[in-house]
Amino acid sequence: MAGLTVALTLGAGVGVVAATHPRSPDTTTAPAAPATVTVTAEAAPAPTVTVPAPPVTSGHTAATTPADRFADGTYLVGTDIEAGSYHSPGPAPDGNGHCYWARLRATGASKIVADQLTSGAARFAARRGEYVQVAGCEFTRG
Repeated sequence: MAGLTVALTLGAGVGVVAATHPRSPDTTTAPAAPATVTVTAEAAPAPTVTVPAPPVTSGHTAATTPADRFADGTYLVGTDIEAGSYHSPGPAPDGNGHCYWARLRATGASKIVADQLTSGAARFAARRGEYVQVAGCEFTRG
């Protein structure tokens, strides 16, 4: 019974000390917040689709040999059209009533060598290495 008395006395003493010296609240540790975990699922890879490249066009049909007759477009003389003298009877019947042609340099600040806008017949000489631009009419070599 002596052991029980010591235990009660110690217990009572601790209670008295706690009551006379209250503990200050512990401000250094906050209650643990619930943890949030975000999991991002990876999407399935997109299927690979192969699409052929569109054909390269320049406003006219590519010819295997230079043409001696042509209409609207820009042409490299010696490659797309033959060098030489060309003539047109005038504007295309389904056009706007005007025929335009221009001889152009491949390089340089001023590219126009000669040009003409007409509502009637037209004629010019195309030289190898130049470009010829035509709108609203058809030209034939000769």
